[in-house]
Amino acid sequence: MNKFAFVAPVAVLVLLSPLGLAQDNQNGGNAPGDFVIERILRPTGILSPSAPNLPPDVLAGFLNGSLEIHQLFKYDSAQRTLDQIGFIVPGKSPLPFPTPVPAVDHYVIHVDTASITSQPGASIVMTGRVISNDAPTPFGDITGAIVTLSFGYQGAGAQTRFGPIYEAVSPLYGLYTDTGVGMLSLTPAAQANACSTATLSGAYMFQIQGSVQSSATGAYTPFVDSGRFVADGNGTLSVVDSGNLVGKNFTDRAFPITYTIDQNCSGTLTLPGGATMGLVVSKDGERMNMVFTSPSSTPAMGTGRRQ
Repeated sequence: MNKFAFVAPVAVLVLLSPLGLAQDNQNGGNAPGDFVIERILRPTGILSPSAPNLPPDVLAGFLNGSLEIHQLFKYDSAQRTLDQIGFIVPGKSPLPFPTPVPAVDHYVIHVDTASITSQPGASIVMTGRVISNDAPTPFGDITGAIVTLSFGYQGAGAQTRFGPIYEAVSPLYGLYTDTGVGMLSLTPAAQANACSTATLSGAYMFQIQGSVQSSATGAYTPFVDSGRFVADGNGTLSVVDSGNLVGKNFTDRAFPITYTIDQNCSGTLTLPGGATMGLVVSKDGERMNMVFTSPSSTPAMGTGRRQ
């Protein structure tokens, strides 16, 4: 089993420690705006106990330099999502590559913390969790993994020069490069937290409580519900829940719910059968409040939180 080398791992890992992240927030809590970074990965910049799972001819080309693996990061500061796309191109290809080819891997990170520092040099550190990995990485499906990305930068806008750049995917691998190219925005307006359907994405725990009015007697009986759902970021939730309705227990129900979210972070959940709930989502997509709006015979409300 091959072990890939890595340049100066100790210094980088110290930078990415929780203490280092806390000390980086030296400019009053500002967070970065949108950015795009593209870099060329080298075998010597990979720290992993195993070689990447690539076709033998691709791995051989990567090792001998006839092929390159480019890595592209795209950060949406409004949604706090970081897209990573890896793709293979011929050796000595231009950077940035004009038309990225089909991805070797693609994953999306929801960024929980992001900070900027000017000491000892301009740099950004962000951490988050992978919420989807539709094209698995050469090290496997990393959905749920915690990722830390740190990079230094010079300049701003389309002429930004990046480096060094380090990405740590715990506990599988780390990727280091000296340089990268791309675009960086540090304008506060770029961080406007407008919401959209994509704000609700990933796995959430939820609970609902209230009552339901009997159509026969008019009496209200308690209603409790709790469970888990996964939001696809495109308007559909896959729900599994358990609870008690009109004095009868139910367990492990599975069903879909559709949802919409407006720019003001409010929206609607539509349940099978036509019942609806009003929805308010936090700007970072981490938390939500829900209340039944139809039928009127169900005065119930609840909360949810991303796992």
